[in-house]
Amino acid sequence: MIQPDRNDPPRGPPALLALGLAGVFLLIGAVFIAAPPLGATLFGIPADNDQARAYLRALALRDLALGLYLGGLLRFGSRRGLGVVLVATVVIPLGDLLLVLSWQGPVSPLHLLLHAGSAAVTGGTGVWLLCDGPPPR
Repeated sequence: MIQPDRNDPPRGPPALLALGLAGVFLLIGAVFIAAPPLGATLFGIPADNDQARAYLRALALRDLALGLYLGGLLRFGSRRGLGVVLVATVVIPLGDLLLVLSWQGPVSPLHLLLHAGSAAVTGGTGVWLLCDGPPPR
């Protein structure tokens, strides 16, 4: 079996997982734009006034941009580039987890698990892409 080079375009199961993540981020961004109260419920922090809903749109744009970055890297990037971006992206769900924890405390474990799971899948996929294949030359 031929091992992929880390500079090759992303392929195989980790690339499919990254494609799924791109789709999820695009969908989440669309939900936050189309239905901000639903987005707030999914995120885990209430947004009960216009100022709070404005921040939800900022989250929407962040998630839309991330989905587009991942899509672009899947199409035009390398395994290494996509892996590095995914590992760096762990900052987002970990930050979201800390925001929910600081705002709600541990009373909303489902939301905390959602953000922790997102960090695990995003980081795990990035590490998979970085470790799958021969070392760089």
